[in-house]
Amino acid sequence: MKNKYLSTSLGLYMNYFVHGMALIIIAQNIDFLSQKWHTDLAGAAGVVSSFGIGKLLAVFISGKLSDKFGRKLSVILGVFFYIVFLGGILLSPNTIIAYAFGISAGIANSFLDTGTYPALMEAYPKKAASANIVVKAFVQAGQFLLPFMIAFILANNLWYGWSFIVLIAILLINLLYTLTRTFPPMTVGKPLDFEKEIVEEKKAFHFSIDEICLILFGFVAQTLLYIMSQWIAKYGSEVIHMTDNASRLLVSYASVGAILCVCVTFILGNRGVKTLHILITYVTMTMLVSFTLFAFPTEIVCLVGAFLLGYFSAGGIIQLGLTLLAEVSARGKGFVTSLYTIAEGIAVFVIPLIAAAISRIDIAAIFLLNAGIALFGLALLLIVFARKKKFARDHI
Repeated sequence: MKNKYLSTSLGLYMNYFVHGMALIIIAQNIDFLSQKWHTDLAGAAGVVSSFGIGKLLAVFISGKLSDKFGRKLSVILGVFFYIVFLGGILLSPNTIIAYAFGISAGIANSFLDTGTYPALMEAYPKKAASANIVVKAFVQAGQFLLPFMIAFILANNLWYGWSFIVLIAILLINLLYTLTRTFPPMTVGKPLDFEKEIVEEKKAFHFSIDEICLILFGFVAQTLLYIMSQWIAKYGSEVIHMTDNASRLLVSYASVGAILCVCVTFILGNRGVKTLHILITYVTMTMLVSFTLFAFPTEIVCLVGAFLLGYFSAGGIIQLGLTLLAEVSARGKGFVTSLYTIAEGIAVFVIPLIAAAISRIDIAAIFLLNAGIALFGLALLLIVFARKKKFARDHI
């Protein structure tokens, strides 16, 4: 995949390395932050729901800004708001102020997504799915390394805030690097042949059934990622009664699974395996593994389950779903990324509140919720699959 935009891509991917850490930095420091904010674990975890508000606030302008003024500006704004988030959380004296700064993380995520994914699809038009799935490798690399960084900090009796400072430093360096890079020219997506029939549907409903299903899938994919990354450690410590350090490392095991998934998915994509088929398989397995974690809360199930959830639910289904949406839609890539991000934002706002409420009763039940959400996602994908098969039969 070497081309003249490789150096630009590396800068884009590095932002997601930090993004992966930022997604779990509250969960990984939740004991310190809950004490500082004078709240319980559920109260501190609820701050993460602010990410969803930020996504929803920014998404109405981030996609249009990306399509009109270019991907580079969108990426730069994303980095800026992530720096605001990390510094703000570190300085927040209570959950109210932390919640306000958490909104910055959602805004950052929205700008990064609507700048990065379209840029990668434009840089690698023939291998868009593969280019986007590499984003996940960098996200998971960040999530793999952060627990070890925090374990090192704790083992040496250092201030927990150093984990935030390191992320800010990486972002600042990468921002200077990105400013010197050239981005690919913008393009407008073309629908696949099997989607030509949606023209009539758009006249009546504006969006095709396939577009609606795949936009909703953004909610599903984000939920599956959130529950795995934010609650697998607490599942280990509170349900299985593992030590704090051992439970934190469950996120790293999940990251190993996710990175392996990225490699396998990259190979499958280059060998012509359909993105939709991969998604159906991964979501089905996520549903089964999540139910197993709920029904059989043992240490071996926890260890294996963390790895498998990392593979199937954190290995790139968000990116694959977005790539598939961009393929079936003729709309601007920034615009469809915004729609997908809206669905993700709703998940990031709603699911943390629901999960926090469930955690006060039974943390294991959060994974039953995960299984139910995965079942809903499977239904959405099967609708798209059935419509593709029908179209193929009708045009033999």
